[in-house]
Amino acid sequence: MRALAAPALAVLAVAGMACHRPPAAPLNPRAEVAVTVDNQNFLDMDVFIVRGGQRIRLGTVSGLSSHILMVRPELIGYGTDVQFEVHPIGGRGNPVTETISVRPGDVINLTIPPN
Repeated sequence: MRALAAPALAVLAVAGMACHRPPAAPLNPRAEVAVTVDNQNFLDMDVFIVRGGQRIRLGTVSGLSSHILMVRPELIGYGTDVQFEVHPIGGRGNPVTETISVRPGDVINLTIPPN
């Protein structure tokens, strides 16, 4: 697990790390990245991916719910460094995660805490 750039957002795990893949598995550049968002906040949240200074909206996750958002393969390529940003609808602030390296086929678990 990694520390966060903003305390209101948590990246729990990046599944699909080396220990979960066969050593000789070829990288599929067309594989989507799944972002599982667990919104423990009462407010609905717009979720964005930030890549190379560009902010792209992935979708909205209702308050007190979970949802899987898919990242198109052309946004990831063979692997890239990204951040995730959330915008509370009707709230203030846009917490951003620290930069993480993402490869095609990864599964990212993102938790938005209740406060």
